[in-house]
Amino acid sequence: MPEGDTLHKVAARLQGMVGQPVTRFESVIPGLALVGRTITAVEARGKNLLIWFDGTHALYTHLRMEGSWHLYRPNGPWRKPATAARAVIATESWLAVCFYAPVVEWLSAWEVEHHPVLAALGPDLLGPDTSDQPLALALQRLRADPRRPIGEAILDQRLVAGLGNVYKSELLFMERLDPFEPVGEYDDSTLLRLLEAGRKWLRRNLGDGPRKTRWDVGRANNWVYNRSGEPCPRCNTPLAMRRQGALGRTTYYCPRCQQVGAAAEPPRGRVLVRGPAR
Repeated sequence: MPEGDTLHKVAARLQGMVGQPVTRFESVIPGLALVGRTITAVEARGKNLLIWFDGTHALYTHLRMEGSWHLYRPNGPWRKPATAARAVIATESWLAVCFYAPVVEWLSAWEVEHHPVLAALGPDLLGPDTSDQPLALALQRLRADPRRPIGEAILDQRLVAGLGNVYKSELLFMERLDPFEPVGEYDDSTLLRLLEAGRKWLRRNLGDGPRKTRWDVGRANNWVYNRSGEPCPRCNTPLAMRRQGALGRTTYYCPRCQQVGAAAEPPRGRVLVRGPAR
């Protein structure tokens, strides 16, 4: 499933085409001809990819759930059918193919900066600014709707860019937070810790190999994602899955470790402590 780390790795792989003129181009955009133009930059913004040509226009793609970019040598075999290609860009050295992407657009520089999706993006956790400023801005945006469940809020790319469904479930489990609790139930330090963890794990997964949030030798790559019904790695309680939000996105969690529903009716004689166990 493409998330922010996926797109940043794609951008890194496509960097080898920068500075090269286009020798072949095909796309689902009628009449668009790019042969002879030069690829001048490739950048990821959250879960969005922009390939710039001559510094003035960009091919914009969003992969959603099923899309992917592949990089081949010009005469190499493709791993997916040609009928699934939504864009094909070739240079003398490389051939990049975008498969199944539902969003493929040709934008001027002005249109990029005023695009309804791109212009509204929240701070990118994989952006070049590694200071605390992006986290503070993301916190401010999360606070704008304190009644929204945290599991829905951190998926909203207008609030914080780059996190997807896998990281949502994994981060909330690692930080022991109830995905269904409103944002307003958590203090600033807890939310900042969640955002910091998101940035850390996104960056940690920029290398080769599959995405992992567990590094135990011989263990599963994920703590809870896509593992409903299996025992919790921490407490052995069966993991659960619930659909969340208007789009019905799947949320995986441990009812015990994350105290799901516990805030509504706290047991007598107990004090609920938010955040990860120390």
